[in-house]
Amino acid sequence: MNMGEDWELNHVGLMVTNRDAALGHFQNLGIGVSVGPQPLLPHEDGQGSLTYYRTLKGDPVTHTYPTGGAHNFRDGESQIGDCQLECYAMRPGPGMFISEYLAEKGPGINHICFNAHDVEADTRMLLGKDCDLVFNASVNGRTSENYLDTREHGDLMISLRPPSTEWEKAWKANNEAHPLVQGWRFLGVGLGVDSADASVAYYESLGFRAVGEATEDAQLAIRSRAVRVGPLVLEFSEATDDDSICADSLARRGEGVNDIAFEVVDLEAEQARLLARGAELLRRSEDGKTLYVDTRAEGNIMLRLVQG
Repeated sequence: MNMGEDWELNHVGLMVTNRDAALGHFQNLGIGVSVGPQPLLPHEDGQGSLTYYRTLKGDPVTHTYPTGGAHNFRDGESQIGDCQLECYAMRPGPGMFISEYLAEKGPGINHICFNAHDVEADTRMLLGKDCDLVFNASVNGRTSENYLDTREHGDLMISLRPPSTEWEKAWKANNEAHPLVQGWRFLGVGLGVDSADASVAYYESLGFRAVGEATEDAQLAIRSRAVRVGPLVLEFSEATDDDSICADSLARRGEGVNDIAFEVVDLEAEQARLLARGAELLRRSEDGKTLYVDTRAEGNIMLRLVQG
């Protein structure tokens, strides 16, 4: 079995400096609905442990603390189709590696979180592939979430949680049933990279499976390859000229996530609806089946809609 075949999507992590501005931005454009902070897992009395890198490259520190009681929530969730976009506010600067990430690159998606059938076993496998553990949160000795450093190509981390509980599944189902949430199906993310081939080879070395063959699109000025990670597809695109859809991001921020992609039933109708809400349409693919929408004003991420 390939790595991640039994994983389920938990959330996509967007690091921002202003959580409320990001949530309001997606809701005002008719893309996402603000559904409040996610429940913390697990919520039980005992002892918690938090280990994290203080810098982008290391310097780990561990804190322990009593759990249970009241919580202060710093994240906010934007429900976009069946994707939970975690908008987490951090301050740029020293103190934690995510803060340094913001200081160096600005807001953006820096991790995707999956529920894994066996968090500890999958963590050991990725550690054995030289992926450092840059963050680990546990309660009473059980991991509630960790981040594995898979930033070598694409500057994106994978985080793992244990399987969802029934009440968490019910919370997510309630969010997806909100009358303002669009019936979009989350496909994955697009990453701007220097080399699509090198990026796919790296993920294959971690045990993930390549998807399809390389494709080129002259209208978007990209050459792309993809891998499957859990239920998602990571599409790595390299610019084929300076007018590429991802050239600007690569020039300003280096490798990283450019867009979040969704399958829609009626692309023309969605285009008209987004235009009416004030969205800026960037470009369509050569075959007309993929539309890029400029949603970078908050969070620095484009929206990609694909005709189903």
